[in-house]
Amino acid sequence: MPTRTSVVTRLFGASLSLIALAACGGSEIPADQGPQAIVVNVATVRTGELRDVANASGTVVPSSAADVTIYATEQADIVELTKKTGDPVVPGDVLVRFDIASLNQEIAAAQLGVLEAQTRVDRAQSDLTRQTTLFERGIASRNTFDASRLEQSAAQTLLTLARNRLESVQSGQARAVVRAAFAGVVAEVWHQEGDAVRPDTSDPILRVIDPTRVQVAVQLPVLQLARVAVGQIAMVRAIAGAADEPATVVSRAQSADPSAPTGEVRLGFSNPATLPLETPVSAEILLERRADALLVPAQAIGRDDIGTFVMVAGTDGLAHRRDVRLGLVTPQLVQVSSGLTNGEQVVVSQLGELTDQAAIVISR
Repeated sequence: MPTRTSVVTRLFGASLSLIALAACGGSEIPADQGPQAIVVNVATVRTGELRDVANASGTVVPSSAADVTIYATEQADIVELTKKTGDPVVPGDVLVRFDIASLNQEIAAAQLGVLEAQTRVDRAQSDLTRQTTLFERGIASRNTFDASRLEQSAAQTLLTLARNRLESVQSGQARAVVRAAFAGVVAEVWHQEGDAVRPDTSDPILRVIDPTRVQVAVQLPVLQLARVAVGQIAMVRAIAGAADEPATVVSRAQSADPSAPTGEVRLGFSNPATLPLETPVSAEILLERRADALLVPAQAIGRDDIGTFVMVAGTDGLAHRRDVRLGLVTPQLVQVSSGLTNGEQVVVSQLGELTDQAAIVISR
């Protein structure tokens, strides 16, 4: 049987327990577990070559120097069209002959000018002969004789000028005939003999190309176009899967419509071309290259109001903010010019959740 003293002791202990529970709201006090670590992925900072390239699809086309479309230089009628589509041409071949009304009018006016000047010369020469005879016989005065000589000289000068004018206009007849400048084939003909044509690029007459001289034409976004320069190296591959063909940039659009999203770039093959005209290709143009660059993945770069930064995964299990300066930036890799050293590990995930000194666990 319990003693009175042991019963009182048990009741007092129970009372203390009830008081403690009441003070805690009836629940137990949890242990302090500290902040939860964030699981992250990391990448190792390394050195290597960084290449920034522009990729685009394109087509094999005739070289700019071997692709000529003929237009009328003024209102004219086609009186001769010697070639049809597919015909071969050699340098000097007559392609188109025009009847240019304005040229005909100029020639007629120049011929009339020569005729009038010759008539004046004949008249002045006849008068000078007569005045010379009269002067020698003492019948005509010195003033009359001198005036006759001056008129004959002036008439002869005007005849010379008129003949020069006629020669100049007649030499302009060359613009009424268009000849082939290089060997090739007629790619397309839009007109026929007897047609009237306008001096307008919307009214082409005939196109000649040399299919043995080809280039690649690609369209690039305007922002990339601004970084393209003649001489940059490139690589071309047929869509069908042929081997890569080395090439270089030979030209780019100098001025484009401000509203146009793209501009044309021409690539010339470094070796004799093996791809025929109209072959669809993919092209890669090397815009910039950095050797021995300190590289991190683009996902490692963070930006805020302070600047550009990365989170370095420290050996202490914490993320450490490191402000960095960038060099060449590409969609996948970024060059860091200051703020990091080779071999460090940078966080490439959950950047938006991290703060400086945040606890992290590296995903394995």
